[in-house]
Parts: sequence; C-alpha cells; structure tokens
Amino acid sequence: MTPSNVVETAGRAGLAAIAITDHDTTLGTDEAIQAGNRLGVEVVPAIEISAIHGDKTEVHVLGYFVDHRCPVLQSALETLHNARWERGRRMVEQLNDAGVGVSFERVAQIASGGAIGRPHVARAICEAGAASSMDSAFGRFLQVGGVGYVPRYKVSPFEAIDMIRASGGVACCAHPVKLKDEALLAEMIDAGMRAIEIYHPDHSSAISRYYRRFAEKRGLIVTGGSDAHGFPHDIRPGIGDIAVNYQAVEELRSASAHGQAGI
Repeated sequence: MTPSNVVETAGRAGLAAIAITDHDTTLGTDEAIQAGNRLGVEVVPAIEISAIHGDKTEVHVLGYFVDHRCPVLQSALETLHNARWERGRRMVEQLNDAGVGVSFERVAQIASGGAIGRPHVARAICEAGAASSMDSAFGRFLQVGGVGYVPRYKVSPFEAIDMIRASGGVACCAHPVKLKDEALLAEMIDAGMRAIEIYHPDHSSAISRYYRRFAEKRGLIVTGGSDAHGFPHDIRPGIGDIAVNYQAVEELRSASAHGQAGI
C-alpha cells in the first residue's frame, strides 16, 4: 500500500491519528502527512528500526514524533537502506541458485524504491508460484537456515534509540513479548527508551496486562499498533483492528523534542 492508501484506510476505519512505522525508512512520511491533512487524519512522523542484540536477538525499536528530515537520522538510514538493498540482491541470488525464479527488479518494484525487506521478497516468491502464501514463503525460504535467508546488517537497539533521540523522537520497544528479556528492556530504558508497545496482534490479553503493569512500574508510555503490512497474502490484522486511546498520541508528543519545546 502507498502511504496515501494507508491514511485513507485509517480514515475509513475511524482513526483520529496513525503512525506509519516503515522499517528503516521515512520516505513515505511527507506523502502520508499530506494525505492526512487532506483527509483529517493526524499522521505522526515515525519509524521502526530493525536492530540486533548480541548475535541473533532481533529487536524492533519504534520512534514516534521523529524529525524525519534530521541529517543525523537520514545519514544512518541511508546506510541501512543501502545494506537492505544489498541484502535483497543476495537473497534473490541464493533463491535463483536454488531454482526459485524471482528477479531483483520485481522485488525492488514491490518495495517501491523504499527499504527492501523479507516481505517484499516473499511477495515475489508468491507471484512466481513457489509459495502459496506469505507465511509459506517465509517458512520455506526466508527463515534462518532457509535457502533465501541472508543475515541483516547489524544495528544495536541502543544505536537505534540514539538515532531516534537524535531526531527528537520518542523511542519505544515494539512487541516486547518477542524479546522475553526484561534485562534487555531495562538496559533500553536506561539508554533513553520512553515507551513500550502493549497492544499488538501477538499479545494476548494476559500479556498486555503484564506489560501494562511493567510500563506503570517503569514510568513508560503505553502504545499499541496493528502491525499491518498491507500485502494481500498477509493474515495479520488490518489497519485499525488494534487501536489505543488518543491519550497515547498526546503523551508521545509531550515526550518528544517538539512537545518539550512547546511546538
């Protein structure tokens, strides 16, 4: 989906605000804000940075109310963008060597010039008829050990937090249930993380309650999101299926550099 499509869908779902948290890129932010101004949906400038802790623990760090034109942030994102494109090329090469007929040109087309990720490769695999669904493409080819898997360029969660804070944004841990590591969460809080995603498709009611207590104890802002990816084969909830009170937007804005400056 284009950024405008996302905002239009959010408006139809009755959302007052939405953050588009693309992985490792803010290229869709200006288009989304323009669509939001036209449709009456507030668009929070945001990002999701893909980080690695240690050798293999994947950590997704959300950044809300970032200055998406910040030179420090954009310099770091350019490095990540180039690394993602190189990774995409290597994935395609390995898939081709294994007899899966996908082209890098099609993967790049699906990514629409943005940061290439495994979902774009998975969609190309589905289009090539080598898998019946996104989940199947991931499971058969793109998970660790799969013929199309290529390790990602490493950025630590602490570097991700620094990038977000340098741009005036508020750092937030995405879907913490996937970490199962409260010691790491504590380190991220010490590094400047101010929020935690409580409501998410992978969080049961019990898990959400657990992390809400954790947030209250640590003084963190409570957030949530659908994690919708917009692909036709994606079985995750859609935009607006998971929502939080607008208070979350106000708290994130207040905690950002803009909010603290009274902007």
